[in-house]
Amino acid sequence: MKYNKLEHMSSLIEWILLFALLATPIMTVLGTWSHLLGGSDYLQDQLINALALEGDKVLNGVPLTMGEASAAQQAVPTTSVNDYPLGLGTRLLATLVMLLPDLVFMLILWQLHQLFRGYRHAMLFTFSQIRRYRLIGLLLCASFVTKIITTPLLDTVLTLPGPELHGTINISSSDFQLLLAGLIVSALALVMREAKQLADEQQLTV
Repeated sequence: MKYNKLEHMSSLIEWILLFALLATPIMTVLGTWSHLLGGSDYLQDQLINALALEGDKVLNGVPLTMGEASAAQQAVPTTSVNDYPLGLGTRLLATLVMLLPDLVFMLILWQLHQLFRGYRHAMLFTFSQIRRYRLIGLLLCASFVTKIITTPLLDTVLTLPGPELHGTINISSSDFQLLLAGLIVSALALVMREAKQLADEQQLTV
């Protein structure tokens, strides 16, 4: 009875993970090209942020007042969004960059799918299952890296057609939490592998 319940629950989670696996890139592509459906232009908004055309002006990392900003603008010629046209090639390349974090996330979902598939076949504590835990931990660490590099890569791609390249790196505490989660899962997989080896050795001695 308990095995049947585990099998049904694992099968249900497998289908949910497969749905999420397919929906993840579709949602990203729809969001990136939403302007074709009458929505806001996401890439145009990202370009504006990359050029720092909104909000307070910053000079050498120091916020300027309105008077100082005007003086700086007179001394340094400013660029506008019109200098950075978003052609079809730029939008396609930017979409590929946007899909980088999704690729890592999809790999995590696939490993989780395989993990629950093993549970459905009563593979609860095997070396193959432990390896999947290790891969999930490594992919979480890889997700930390991709989240950091996606923003500067996207800014660079969007500003390629213009006179200057722009790129910013943003790191938040949630990014480090993702890295910490990956390290914890990797450490857990290592402990599980050592425990499995110890349990197998004890069975052989008995």
